[in-house]
Amino acid sequence: MKNKKLVFLFIFILGHLFLNAKERRIGKLDNLLWENYLNLGSNINHYKAGIDYPDMSCVGAVVSGDVYGTGTLIANNVVLTAAHILRNHLNDPVPDPSSWEFILSKDFESAPDDQKFRVESILLHSGWSKRLIANNGKGDGDKLGVDIALLFLEKNVVGVYPAKLPDNLKESVGSRIVLTGYGTLVDGLSGEFNSNNSLRTGGENILDRVVMEVDAPMVDISEKGGLIAVDFDSPDQDKNTLGESAAEVDYLGPGESSSLPLPLEASTAVGDSGGPAFLYHNNSWRVVGVLSYGTSNSTYGDVTIFTRVGSQLAWIQNFLPNWSQGRQTEYSNWLELDWFGAFFTLNNGWNFNIAHGWFYSGSTNGESFWAWQDNQLGWWWSAHGVYPYIYSYNLEKWIYVSVPESNNEQLTYYDYGLEDWLKLNTSF
Repeated sequence: MKNKKLVFLFIFILGHLFLNAKERRIGKLDNLLWENYLNLGSNINHYKAGIDYPDMSCVGAVVSGDVYGTGTLIANNVVLTAAHILRNHLNDPVPDPSSWEFILSKDFESAPDDQKFRVESILLHSGWSKRLIANNGKGDGDKLGVDIALLFLEKNVVGVYPAKLPDNLKESVGSRIVLTGYGTLVDGLSGEFNSNNSLRTGGENILDRVVMEVDAPMVDISEKGGLIAVDFDSPDQDKNTLGESAAEVDYLGPGESSSLPLPLEASTAVGDSGGPAFLYHNNSWRVVGVLSYGTSNSTYGDVTIFTRVGSQLAWIQNFLPNWSQGRQTEYSNWLELDWFGAFFTLNNGWNFNIAHGWFYSGSTNGESFWAWQDNQLGWWWSAHGVYPYIYSYNLEKWIYVSVPESNNEQLTYYDYGLEDWLKLNTSF
């Protein structure tokens, strides 16, 4: 076998299969230890959150009795997951929120009570529910790109940055994505497995297909969305299932795929998981996919298909709170953006920040915002990846804010036109 330094991680989170038993698989080649992949799942040692790897702390287990899945925190009290974990068949009852919980821990089976969050309400995508009538009640919403759901928690998660959502741009085929989930440890070559695992584990793959909207002309637009997909490449480079000469898979269409695996090649395969696919774009790791299903037995050549989050972005955003990217602090009404810092927010749109004082801002997820202050700046704008540069509508120019030298009464900034540092009174 070529290049025995390559280890292959297989993440398989399965919900309602074999009399509703739960079988979760994560696999690698047999000559290497699990340490690297468990470390990635916990962001320790070489796998700290940053440009190379996403922050995994927003990923947890979605649990109801013996049924397990994965979900991703996308606001302080909102979890993104797959619909089929919650209702997989037309004959299944409407999911009861009181029987579900979200466990935000690297080890969901031994998590303390403060890492367990009760679910207040559940929202399945309407397209998923409508398509359950197909295939004798088994549904086809997975193939149509509507296998997605939201969980609303009874209380806010404190101290964890929610995952960022994608923008409206199409993901690039050939981009590297990072996957994560919980599962049984399995040999990716032989399929032999050890079920004694409940730890969050991570891996990577190359994006092979991006479908903005599935080509299903007899299906109403409200019942279909988009897909992204990866294949599980073999170290012998002989299992390129999504290669140019390979047969098309469901609605993924034709395309090309490299047969060369990544050092931490991963495949989240056949089953009910809801786990995220992260892609680094626009200065952040973003959840671009929700694991929906796979094509075979989770060995090399298996194809993993995700519901494309970007195709459902408008639906998701309808149910998110203001400042959804903000991390809840220990203090009520105090949030923190990873690029702007901590701020106090009120329901009437007024907010307070140590460097800027009081400012008004309308509806925003926190990726960017316009703010208004009754001073020389008037309306000003900034964003993730831009701040501490801000654009002032009144000044009609960009300025640079010196955050360490500013406070709620006086803003210190550099004026590039005047080539000088200035101070602005921000108090009312």
